[in-house]
Amino acid sequence: MALVMGTQDFLEFYKETFLGYSKIFQRYVVKKLEEKHYITYNSQIELSDNENTIQVEKGQDSKAIAQTATEKRFSGFYESLEFTKLYKYSIPLFYENNESGTILECLKKSSVHEFDEASFSPSYMIATTIDDAKPLYINENRDVYVKFVLQKSYYDSSDGIQINYRFPIVIYFDLEHNILEIRFDSIRHDPTVSIGMNGIIVTECIKWLKDVLGISLFTCEHTKLISTIKDNPDGSVCIYKQMMELSSGGSAELTASEQTDYVLPFIGELRELISENEPIFDQSEEIKRLLLQYLEDKETTAHYPYVYIKWVRPIDSESYIVKIIFDYFQQKYTLMQHISGNCKDFGKERMNNAIKYLCESSSFTKGEKL
Repeated sequence: MALVMGTQDFLEFYKETFLGYSKIFQRYVVKKLEEKHYITYNSQIELSDNENTIQVEKGQDSKAIAQTATEKRFSGFYESLEFTKLYKYSIPLFYENNESGTILECLKKSSVHEFDEASFSPSYMIATTIDDAKPLYINENRDVYVKFVLQKSYYDSSDGIQINYRFPIVIYFDLEHNILEIRFDSIRHDPTVSIGMNGIIVTECIKWLKDVLGISLFTCEHTKLISTIKDNPDGSVCIYKQMMELSSGGSAELTASEQTDYVLPFIGELRELISENEPIFDQSEEIKRLLLQYLEDKETTAHYPYVYIKWVRPIDSESYIVKIIFDYFQQKYTLMQHISGNCKDFGKERMNNAIKYLCESSSFTKGEKL
């Protein structure tokens, strides 16, 4: 059971959490603080005109975060940012409402409170398990977000002190397509533990969804994903890289250049050879048929452990890549890894766009019941 902390101890969790993110993400946080007029660099502004605005030094992002995160009046801002930030991983699952009602009705029946940044008041408690956590939710038209926060800690190797931080987990519901995502980041400073912890997080969230919300869950079937993306006519979404394992035991990672489609080693080259010399192969339909059948069999029996999909935008810094790992964790689930790369968007929109596209294109379909 989570216990009440002292005010300053609780606020320190905000500070250490956001200071633990990358410098690029910290810049994103500070820009959001600027947009809401919570901070200013202008010493000429009369700060008493806006009691929520504080003056900070330009270029000192870490100081701006430390300054705001440790003041209670900004706790709603940091809570809100955990709903809307980009997460590194997500597990997609399809769902069906049972007799309990819609997702929103189930949340209200389960005493999950709606979050409002302006009126938010901290509880000063952070749980250590999903069962003990008190989740909050926000409703944005056809999208619902439920957020759990757990407390974690790690030892800073530079000075040996223990750092306590918040570990948010967001369950995103796309009400239109009846699909959800369990979104989370890596456990800090311990990649070995992270591998096992990911499975625990997924298991606990699934248990909560079934036991508390009473909804039915289904795996995310991905057998059509590669062929569907390949057939995308406008090139706005394309396969950027994939790992191919042949039934003979060989494997290769395939990477596309910026301007050309990837070519499967050997298989792709033979297909190109047949296409470029079609008049010659047409002279012997039987040889052509045997070769094409052989290539088709090789592609069909190959296993693709993962694939990178790129969402191409006119402005390259807005393009983003998602790595989709098949048969993850007990070989049941699909894991999506959201790559930051050169993309400057650190918000949830790109995650929402990705999962909506994969559903609407039938790259993802409903699988077996969990």
